[in-house]
Amino acid sequence: MSVRPATVVVVDDEREMVEVLRDVLQSAGYHVISAGSGAEALECVQREEPDLLISDLRMAEMGGHQLQMELKRLAPSLPVIIITAFGSIQSAVESMKLGAVDYITKPFANDELLFVVGRALENRQLRQEVKRLRTELARSYGLPNIITASPKMLAVIEMVEQVADCAASVLITGESGTGKDLLAHGLHFLSSRRDGPFVPINCAALPENLIESELFGYVKGAFTDARQSKTGLFAAANGGTLFLDEIGDMPLALQAKLLRTIEDKRVRPLGATEETPVNVRVVAATNSDLEKAVGEGKFRSDLYYRLATMTIAVPPVRERPEDIPLLVKHFLSRASAEAGKPAPEVEPEAMTYLMRYGWPGNVRELQSAVHRALILCRGSKLQLKDLPPRVVDGRTSGLNGLEEAVARRMSLERLETEYVRAVLESVNGNKTEAAAILRIDRKTLYRKLEGSQTNAAFASDDTN
Repeated sequence: MSVRPATVVVVDDEREMVEVLRDVLQSAGYHVISAGSGAEALECVQREEPDLLISDLRMAEMGGHQLQMELKRLAPSLPVIIITAFGSIQSAVESMKLGAVDYITKPFANDELLFVVGRALENRQLRQEVKRLRTELARSYGLPNIITASPKMLAVIEMVEQVADCAASVLITGESGTGKDLLAHGLHFLSSRRDGPFVPINCAALPENLIESELFGYVKGAFTDARQSKTGLFAAANGGTLFLDEIGDMPLALQAKLLRTIEDKRVRPLGATEETPVNVRVVAATNSDLEKAVGEGKFRSDLYYRLATMTIAVPPVRERPEDIPLLVKHFLSRASAEAGKPAPEVEPEAMTYLMRYGWPGNVRELQSAVHRALILCRGSKLQLKDLPPRVVDGRTSGLNGLEEAVARRMSLERLETEYVRAVLESVNGNKTEAAAILRIDRKTLYRKLEGSQTNAAFASDDTN
């Protein structure tokens, strides 16, 4: 596959110089477009969308600096190299201020010109690659890609979109595996800080004696093993977002320094005598009850209220069962693509069990279960036998029925629905017998089953 040569526009009101530039660049393999004035160059840029523009500084009608100002409006990402015989520090500085990527004076060697051009084009390619990767990251973590049909989760997404570009700290709460980190990424990529760094730290994963040095850094000699200075994560996140995951596990002694850093927007590394300003937006997440921890003296109230300026509560999977079929399909599609085989369909019976299970590990557990089922699946349909035993058994632990319902935070309506289903299964779907066991009439039974998965499962059993 042939690669398109880079297109370079050369601008000079001296024809001889244009010809020299064109010959040198064409001999190096570039596609060259010549222009005899700034106005002609602007037309070329609009028509050809070049990769680089080389302009003389002194031209009769439109000088190089004026051309640069027009290009900033017309093609702000186009790199410009200024060439002039009147080289001076002042003109070089002015050219750079206007966005020139480089500056070269006449007379110049051909090798020097080609080196400057090659460097400018390489930098352009790197910037384009960075932009592409950032776009992919934004797409990957963009909120439209969150798989949901749940009103509760849609409300969470709306909240994230509303607070994404505010300067206030955000606290994301929810059980483990609900996708708090995904929402934190979404907050970053929807904000004006999207081009800055996103720096995560799991406060529960680091030993207590390392969290402070990781967050704030240290200077050489601050302690015995500090053989060289280290930049902390606050400084590394400057201009972007610092994500403090599992903030509830941060040592109490360190919370005061964290609060002061957030409020003062200044950080002092261990062993340093001076503070450094930082421009960081803090997003924190926790699966614990911080209000309870505050009441027990395990978490500072002032830090809690500072972090919880905006609070986003992520519902567990058991509170949004309508998302389970969507998530299963998504995880199956992704895992099948990675395995290089078509995604199987999920048999209705298997989906029924997937939807009635409590998922204490939330989305993370569901993804793991789907991946396991795909590995065990031997046909074009994913069956009940492919699911993990705990899902088939419908038990999240060794608890009895009521204890398990409490552990799963089941609503009274959900508990009733599951009990009705269990009774129906125990009598092989005989509604008359089930109604007798439940001590309700058949009309009441039908009403309780209306619109539920249980009703769908036994919809064909109208004779009993």
